[in-house]
Amino acid sequence: MAINIDCDHPDLLNELNRKNTVSEKITFLHRVVHQHCDFIHRIGVTVYDAKADSLKTFAHSSDGNNPLPYYQCRLREAKSLYRIYLEGKPRLINDLAVLDGGSREHTKRINHHGYRSSYTVPMYQDERLTGFVFFNSRFSDCFQEGSLAYLDMIARLISLLISVELNQVNTLRGALKTAACLSSHKDPETGAHLERMARFSRLIANDIAADFGLNDELVEAIFWFAPMHDVGKITIPDHIIRKPAALTPEEFEVMKTHTTHGRRIINTMMENFNLDDSRFVTMIGNIAEFHHENIDGSGYPKGLKGDDIPIEARIVAVADVFDALTSQRAYKPAWSNEEAFAELRKLATWKLDPKCVAVFMKNKEKIREIQEIFQDEQNQKTPRQALAESSRAISADSFWMLAPQ
Repeated sequence: MAINIDCDHPDLLNELNRKNTVSEKITFLHRVVHQHCDFIHRIGVTVYDAKADSLKTFAHSSDGNNPLPYYQCRLREAKSLYRIYLEGKPRLINDLAVLDGGSREHTKRINHHGYRSSYTVPMYQDERLTGFVFFNSRFSDCFQEGSLAYLDMIARLISLLISVELNQVNTLRGALKTAACLSSHKDPETGAHLERMARFSRLIANDIAADFGLNDELVEAIFWFAPMHDVGKITIPDHIIRKPAALTPEEFEVMKTHTTHGRRIINTMMENFNLDDSRFVTMIGNIAEFHHENIDGSGYPKGLKGDDIPIEARIVAVADVFDALTSQRAYKPAWSNEEAFAELRKLATWKLDPKCVAVFMKNKEKIREIQEIFQDEQNQKTPRQALAESSRAISADSFWMLAPQ
């Protein structure tokens, strides 16, 4: 007897198999959810940066404008969310009127956009908080036990989507760090420097995102991949990368190749880890190859000028230069923030993007907070650091001659 194995039942979630952004997948899931819970008018996702105790908006889908674009706050300062984190349980508020008069900016924005109830589910990976999923409605008292069970399932699905995204990023970053270790590359511009400049990059990207069409997801991607800007330096000989003095013209030509080598390394890594179709390939490559281009066209490797330099590279350049100025190096002591800001103003006339510099300097308090959290190890001095302690202050012109870029 013949067995009929045909199945006409459609895969309702097949859209998730496509190469879409997380934001596009959240929008699709919102449509699915609306078929079962038509009172859900918004789904929002935040991701958690545990090292800085920072929550950042990441993706959303709503029936109107995004109430929280480019928003971030400290988890400990968001008392209700912090309680969710401590208890490990979802939070249901069936009438957001109880929060009227709340001082937190995100509470004010949610209320201002007409949302009247909320269900919040924490996301975890290996028992570590990775963020939150928010289900908002314009109606009060609309969440019932049956709908909560369904939304719990959707929240777990979203959590898995975010975990896949984060795992790809962590896999790539881990591979690049491993490559650096195997090459015996021990440039002190790792560790705390990378943590700071990544968060400086996010500060800039957050403030200019609307002007350059960057959504929350792309802002976060710049934060993720900014630390890969100098990966090409693993190909530079140690006698150049560690040289505690000015490079010769010949050595500087070798140093300059770290930009093009960086893009090739990233492309190879992405291919070897089956990530070569990732939508982030171009962004990471641009950061690695073009972060030493200057707005007047005098940079390298291609002499790009102004807006021809990808915005992600312009952002990372400002973050990297500022941290270089305010960090102790073999050829100079650390500059104060005010000295570094004054230098950024000068560099904005020929080297750095003036808009990126301007928005960065509006965040002086946040810059100080990042510096406080991610301080350099003072008790483990490398030979370069020891030499720096005995060196005298140098002029800005000398800095750009001595800095091994």
